[in-house]
Amino acid sequence: MTHSDTALDHHDRTEFQLERLILFTDAVFAIAITLLIIEIKVPELHEAQAEGEMLRALLHLMPKFVGFFVAFFVIAIYWVAHHRTFRFVYQYDNKLIWLNIFFLLSIVLMPFTSAFQGEYPLLKTPWILYCVSVIFTGLMQFRLQAYIRNPANGITPAHHARHPDLESFRPLLTAAVFLLSIGLMLAGFTWAARFILVGIFPLMVLYGRRYRRLMAAHAAQNPQGKATH
Repeated sequence: MTHSDTALDHHDRTEFQLERLILFTDAVFAIAITLLIIEIKVPELHEAQAEGEMLRALLHLMPKFVGFFVAFFVIAIYWVAHHRTFRFVYQYDNKLIWLNIFFLLSIVLMPFTSAFQGEYPLLKTPWILYCVSVIFTGLMQFRLQAYIRNPANGITPAHHARHPDLESFRPLLTAAVFLLSIGLMLAGFTWAARFILVGIFPLMVLYGRRYRRLMAAHAAQNPQGKATH
C-alpha cells in the first residue's frame, strides 16, 4: 500500500522548520538562564548551627547574586526581544539560521562571563568581558532584526517590515549602557560602572513612550488590520 501524502513528500515545510528553529532557540535560552543559578554554590559551614558564619558566607555570595540577577534579566530581555521579532518571520533561509545561531552563541556565553565577574568582583577584566558578551548579544539582535525587516530578503511581508517591533534602535539600548559601563570601568570608576546598569530600566520606560507613538502611527497607516500587536 502506497501513501503519497507523507512528510517526505512535502518539499515546502516552512512552518514546521520555523517551529523547529524557535523551539531550539527557546531551549538554548532555558538552559543558559538555568546555568546562571547553578554557578552559585550553597555555602559549606564548619559548624552547621553557626549563624554568624552563615551570614558571613551569604555576604560573601552577594556579588555572585548581584551578577545572577543582572544576567537573568539581561537574558530575559533578549528572549522577549527574540520572541517579539520572530513572530514576524514567515520565511527563512540559511543566512537567517546562521544569524540566529550566532545570536545564541552570545547567549550561551553569558553564564560563564556572569560567573567570572561574580567570582572576581573587584577586578576590571572579568567585568569588561561580561559587558563585551552582552554588547555582542545586542549587536546580533540588531543584525537579526535588520535582516528580518529588509524586504529584499523575503523573510516577512513588506507591511510587517515597517512594524515598530522590528525597529533596529531598541536592541542597541542595552548594548549602549554596557558600553558606557566599560568606559567607566576603564576610567577607574568601578562601582559607577556596575550601578550604571540600573539605567537600563528608565531607558526602557522612556523607549516605551516612543514605542507607543510608533505603534499609533503604524496603526494609522495600516487601518485595515495590517498592524500586528
